[in-house]
Amino acid sequence: NRQTGETWVVRAGAVVIATGGCAFLSKALGCSVLTGDGQLMAAEVGAAMSGMEFSNAYGLGPAFSSVTKSLFYNWATFYDRDGQAIEGAGSSRGRSVIAQNLQTQPVFACIDRADAQIRAWMRTAQPNFFVSFDRQGIDPFTQHFPVTLRLEGTVRGTGGLNLVDPTCATSVAGLYAAGDAATRELICGGFTGGGSHNAAWALSSGFWAGAGAAAFGKDARSRASRTLRRAGGVAIATRGAEGSDSQAVVSAVQAEVFPYERNWFREGPVLEASLARLDALWTRLRHSAPAA
Repeated sequence: NRQTGETWVVRAGAVVIATGGCAFLSKALGCSVLTGDGQLMAAEVGAAMSGMEFSNAYGLGPAFSSVTKSLFYNWATFYDRDGQAIEGAGSSRGRSVIAQNLQTQPVFACIDRADAQIRAWMRTAQPNFFVSFDRQGIDPFTQHFPVTLRLEGTVRGTGGLNLVDPTCATSVAGLYAAGDAATRELICGGFTGGGSHNAAWALSSGFWAGAGAAAFGKDARSRASRTLRRAGGVAIATRGAEGSDSQAVVSAVQAEVFPYERNWFREGPVLEASLARLDALWTRLRHSAPAA
């Protein structure tokens, strides 16, 4: 307990990891608290991951906003800085074209292919989509506005803790996973949506994991005498005299996972170089004292 300095222990018959995915503090709406803590805790007790190669989901949104709801961009045209339409750029199809252009120049959008009836429906369907535009005094239906692609990692991507049976059990006995913390390959392969697949999966897997954990907890296996072992490692257990700089660590990881040329347009040599730097960073952290 950071407020009192006291320690406490929960002796649970089973545990459900429901901490969401990891967006690497990309400033996408709602993602600042999704930092992969649950996956790390599960990995430290030996749980297997699956589908992590599908962790490079980027959300499309205004450059001046954290909102990455992208449905309405199906009615948008994308432009370069000179106001010329960018051939092949699109939301559902053509995000790679947007990412390619963003490496060298700003990209602008205008939702200029929506008629009056669709515009009225949009305002009703997703009112928070328009909040940042209204604050900036921008009419997204008639004015060009800058857009960007924000990494949403395993929040929109499908990777997560591997599930071994219909109860949403992981590879560690008594440990279950639900929602974005778990892999979603079982329902949609390598790509998910924001509110469609993921919302249905969160509700369903939460029910299944909860039931599975409850059943396991009532079973005699969970009541047998067990030895508690401290599993927390990096940033928890002191392993060295020198402390780590949390912000520097975050920035170093973001430098490997944010850039489109590394995480969107993936190439072997580029990924190998990133992996070498991340492995070196992880080794340093494992031999550092927790950050103050």
